Amino acid sequence: MAVHLRFIALTVTTADTEKTYRFDGPATVVSGASGTGKSSLLMLLKHAVGGRAMLTPAVRNHVHSVRAEVVVGDQHMLLKRTINDNQTDHVDVLDPETLALRRTLTLRAGAAGESLSDLLLEALNFPRESIPTSREGKATTRDLTFVDLFTYVYREARGIDREVVGHLDTWFKPARAHLFKLMFGLTDSTVLELARLLGLLKEQLKAKTAEYDNVQRFLAAADPRTDEELRAELANLRDMLRRADAALAALRHELEENSAADAVLRQDLREAIDAAREAAQELLAAQELLEAREAVVAQIEVDISRLERSATAIEKLSPFDFVVCPRCMQRLNARPVPEDHCLVCLQPDPADDDVDPAAIQQTRNALEQQLQDARAVLAADAEVLQAAQEHVQQADFLAHTVRRQLDAQTRDMVSPRFEAIADASARAATLRASIDAVTQLRAYWARARGIDQAVRDIKERRARATADQKARTAELAARKGLVTDLSRNFNGMVADLRPAPWIESATIDPSNYLPLINDGSFETLQADGGGIVTCINVAYSLTLLEFGITHPDVLVPSLLIIDSPRKASGTNADDQERGRRIYHRFQALADAYGSRIQLIIADNDSAPIPSAAFGKIELDYDHPMVPGVVHPGPGHISRTEDEYEDRSR
Repeated sequence: MAVHLRFIALTVTTADTEKTYRFDGPATVVSGASGTGKSSLLMLLKHAVGGRAMLTPAVRNHVHSVRAEVVVGDQHMLLKRTINDNQTDHVDVLDPETLALRRTLTLRAGAAGESLSDLLLEALNFPRESIPTSREGKATTRDLTFVDLFTYVYREARGIDREVVGHLDTWFKPARAHLFKLMFGLTDSTVLELARLLGLLKEQLKAKTAEYDNVQRFLAAADPRTDEELRAELANLRDMLRRADAALAALRHELEENSAADAVLRQDLREAIDAAREAAQELLAAQELLEAREAVVAQIEVDISRLERSATAIEKLSPFDFVVCPRCMQRLNARPVPEDHCLVCLQPDPADDDVDPAAIQQTRNALEQQLQDARAVLAADAEVLQAAQEHVQQADFLAHTVRRQLDAQTRDMVSPRFEAIADASARAATLRASIDAVTQLRAYWARARGIDQAVRDIKERRARATADQKARTAELAARKGLVTDLSRNFNGMVADLRPAPWIESATIDPSNYLPLINDGSFETLQADGGGIVTCINVAYSLTLLEFGITHPDVLVPSLLIIDSPRKASGTNADDQERGRRIYHRFQALADAYGSRIQLIIADNDSAPIPSAAFGKIELDYDHPMVPGVVHPGPGHISRTEDEYEDRSR
């Protein structure tokens, strides 16, 4: 049966006040002059349940939040959503009795945790499915959401005279058709899952086929030989490599035997080289020691020279008393000088012992003795250096002699074998490189075989999935009779509403589930007038609504919101009568089904027929939809559909 969905009330909250609009009866007409907020009220219903609503400046600037009291399936909910703040992408679920917050849900389906769409679809017991889509050549999926389903519920004024349930929206087009199939049971989770699988297999098959073609083109350009020819070539190369490795091993063995014969001579050479190295180190040490001895002798000679100069100066200058400065010739006898201090430098006079000739002579004798000893040690170190130099020459000569003997002994035996070993090694390396190249080519052939097998596997899986899909679709084919019945009901609905006298037949296209008028598509009606198109659109939605009520296995929502059912209608008698027929149909549905359905209608004028079945919400410039906001009057009208068109530009 129809999934039960009903709005009980909508509370609009501003900074200063709030106002509640109730939808108690089976049908409610929201009427008022253009710009008083009829469409905005309906848009706020959509906003409250998570939809993307087009709101006028009056709503965006003054309304803080809205609360919608709804019945979804068997659940009574209170949904609160703010406007124009950082929490507008969340909806608070409140307790209908206490207004206490139960939880806060995100709008977007598929987000972490449960979303508002998940909650509402689950409450409606409506299947939550993902449909296959295609984007930039890749198989992708899209989750069907409550907002998608709400498009069948809410017929907006901006599209009611030109499109059927958003069928002109390329992005929404596949969702619209799949939602129709789900509502009528023409598809189910199995069919959709198989469709997603087929889309994925199609993408995989395309990728694997392209990969196989690329590998085949590479093999054709790289080497014309087949895989069998490469296999035979690889076996031949491996046999040649085994023979080359055997020859190389024989040469190395022979070289090792010849090398054993001169092992003694090689040992002598190593010892001679070691002895030469040690002799060089001894020579370096002797040179460094000799340089140190020479430095000591030079220092003693400098000390003796300094002592001689000092003694001479004392001897020559001590008898004199200076009365003038020997440097600048100024007189010194007038300057105050402490006793026992020098008149020239003002330092204390030295003790007599410091200038004693005997002490100076004793110091001179000690330095001369040190000089004699240092020269004797220097001469001994020079002899050691001479011996070290001779030792180095002898060790170098011995090493050179042994090396020449080894070279002469191995020249005729080892060198030719080294050349043969080098040639054999190069041959083996060339064969290994050839084997690697052939092996790599064979790996590409193996990859091509693997890809080809993967292609066959994908084709087999696709064939099985296609067969399963056809089988399941065949099982659901009996339900196509529902579309036939719907088409018959639609024809009767159009006949009752009589949009135009020239309409002879009205059916539902079984391929896309859109109206056909006189076997022509809905788009062909645009030239016949917006009022006629609007009437046919209303007939299509009313047919779906009534069909869902009367068929227990059809999941059409029991709520229908229509904005401007008389849009684009003229003021002549025929147009007025067509409007009355539409409202008579509203009345008949409300009387027949009562609380099982809900109609919410926005219109510029009140219902053209008097009836107790219609609840009323009347708006005017003195009492616009946004509470507490003064409307500037008919000269300052801002309509919701105008906002949509402005943003679309």
